[in-house]
Amino acid sequence: LKPCMLMSPLSVSQFLPADGSKVQFDLVVFDEASQILPEDAVGAIYRGKQLVVTGDNQQLPPTAFFQQNADDGAEEEETPLFESVLDACLGAGMPSKMLRWHYRSQHEHLIAFSNETYYDGRLVTFPSACFQNPALGVKFQHVPDGVYDRGGKRDNPREAEVVAQLVLDHFRQSPDKTLGVIAFSYAQMDAIEDAIEVQLRDQPGLEPFFMGDRLEGFFVKNLETVQGDERDVILLSVGYGRDEQGQIAMNFGPLNREGGERRLNVAVTRARQRLLVVSSIRASDIHLGNSQAKGLAHLRSYLDFAEHGMNALTPTGDASPLPLTGLHEDVMREVKKLGFDSVPFVGCGPCRLDVGVCDSVQAGQFVLGIEFDGPMHAQAATARDRNRLRPEVLARLGWKLHRIGAPDWVFRKEEEIMRLREALSFSTGPLP
Repeated sequence: LKPCMLMSPLSVSQFLPADGSKVQFDLVVFDEASQILPEDAVGAIYRGKQLVVTGDNQQLPPTAFFQQNADDGAEEEETPLFESVLDACLGAGMPSKMLRWHYRSQHEHLIAFSNETYYDGRLVTFPSACFQNPALGVKFQHVPDGVYDRGGKRDNPREAEVVAQLVLDHFRQSPDKTLGVIAFSYAQMDAIEDAIEVQLRDQPGLEPFFMGDRLEGFFVKNLETVQGDERDVILLSVGYGRDEQGQIAMNFGPLNREGGERRLNVAVTRARQRLLVVSSIRASDIHLGNSQAKGLAHLRSYLDFAEHGMNALTPTGDASPLPLTGLHEDVMREVKKLGFDSVPFVGCGPCRLDVGVCDSVQAGQFVLGIEFDGPMHAQAATARDRNRLRPEVLARLGWKLHRIGAPDWVFRKEEEIMRLREALSFSTGPLP
């Protein structure tokens, strides 16, 4: 049997024989390669015949920044030519391919900001059948009385108390959903942990929720240590805000540094179902002035997005809404006759459903998604994508799908209307 091992790059150099000819692998695969230094990767690379490097250069590079005090104003070390083995491979011209389908988010808004801001709208995202469910998507909670202790511990105790209360409320109300907390700094992370410990003393029955396993259990982490983690629900504590004098210093620790925007990208893409941004400031409180910090500019944009939704997001990708066709209008008229409201082009990414039939009982949900054989159907690269994988993903997001072919609607319209009626009856119960 040929050896198959799961090891870190440093473990390879430490435990395998230095003579690479004694332990050779047909394939060496690096995961999260954006966080691996090139010099650490060499020992594993020369032991393999083939190399596959996976990672995202819009996420965290390897850095020891947080091993120091992230807010102490210390200078970072000079950036090397290649920050990671991923950058080194890209710089060497190795062939690359982008994995475009995004599966993690169970609501499109969880990835919409990153898709437009960091990936130029190239990610293929899928709409949820529950587009206004309070348990899904991105939410914003303002803490107006939060005070940032700029001259002392550099934390925000009041905001930490609010986060701790939200954590305990979550485990009382949604014990089946996993939870994680991300703080923008070490100081705020410690403040949240202390606040949880204090509040937990009065509610000892919740203690078992804080002793979960490493992969799916509860955590409180900072920006630098959360890459690779994901949970159903994420609470994001900004921490920074007005000091006791009511002033806001435009110093947001790691976000002000080069690459700060990548730290923000990691933080806002950890949730599967819901991300709640807890902040003592709003987007309008951040004044960039002459600052060139991309992380700070992106934070202001994200706070605006979290509070005001998709209206605050300006698309930068090439995808644009398709024009309403006669087929859309005709089908929507028939849906109206059957007693339902509907909307065209459901979704905010390149993969949209042609018509969504609204639930007349539960606001903010769709009872049926209607697909045509038009541009949305044809954009998938293969029949496998169109007819199997895409419907599977949409079904996991709560959709019941119905396909209408344009020729069938034109030449056998009455039959298609009956099929549509049956599909709605199956989803909602018998129609009058």
